[in-house]
Amino acid sequence: MQIQLLMFVVGLVILAAGADALLRGAVRVARVLGIRPFFVGFAVIGFGTSAPELVVCLSAAFNGSSEIALGNVVGSNIANVGLVLGVVAVIAPLAAQMRLLNVGVPLGIGTSLLLWALCWDGRIDRADGVLLLAGFIGLAAYMYRRARAEPPEVKEELGRAVAEKLRVWVAVVLVVLGLCGLVGGAHLMVTAAVGLARTLGVNEWLIGLTVVAVGTSLPELAAAIAGALRGEADIVLGNIAGSNLFNILLILGITAVVRPMDVPMTARAVELPVMSGFAVLLLLVAMKGLRVRRWEGALLIAAYAGFVAWQVARV
Repeated sequence: MQIQLLMFVVGLVILAAGADALLRGAVRVARVLGIRPFFVGFAVIGFGTSAPELVVCLSAAFNGSSEIALGNVVGSNIANVGLVLGVVAVIAPLAAQMRLLNVGVPLGIGTSLLLWALCWDGRIDRADGVLLLAGFIGLAAYMYRRARAEPPEVKEELGRAVAEKLRVWVAVVLVVLGLCGLVGGAHLMVTAAVGLARTLGVNEWLIGLTVVAVGTSLPELAAAIAGALRGEADIVLGNIAGSNLFNILLILGITAVVRPMDVPMTARAVELPVMSGFAVLLLLVAMKGLRVRRWEGALLIAAYAGFVAWQVARV
């Protein structure tokens, strides 16, 4: 078990480093190709931050561990609200924009309920994956229109945020190394997760829901904490809502098209409703004065800790 834990940690480190390298290199390459900053902001960066979950899910699906793939997405969405948002809110209270409450968070609730409905027959097949990807394309088109309508000062600020001053050949090397790191790190993580499940005598669904999900959420947690410490806590809430949408629509959509997944009974009865409940909890917390206060962050952490403790107790 010690070797499997070491493999998991090493895989996580390689995965995080690969995602960072891919993101930095892709941003620079996109800017060299003349892609507008607002498109780089929501497409390249949005996809780059979701790359670890995507590669882990695809690796798990190809290895016949579809429960780890689905558990990773469900667990990551729960961890994003309960763990990431909770920790950051405790560090620095978060401001919620009205358009996020009007659009982003309700879309997250609707998408969570859609996934629950698609899983009700015990399987996410290719047709379900196509439906999810169609939803992602619609979301991307909407985000593109909204980005173009932003005031000039917002576009200028976004341009500074996505600026990378790397040499072009360095950026290309980073992209290649990042992709290799993602694939290699994901393979190590999934292999170790399957081994841990067998060693501990638990099902792969639980490992994907907890250990793998928290592992793939750690880079987002680190980035969110860094943003809060830099005084950029106001964008964390939007990033979390966007990440949850990417996880369901894009990551599960691609994974289901590549390899349909079976859905455990416990997921339909327990974890998918819990994920939808955390999405509603995000709305309720953010609606109160358009801020997420420290005590509310502590409440979110307690709710997530209770969820994990309950999963362990069930084992």
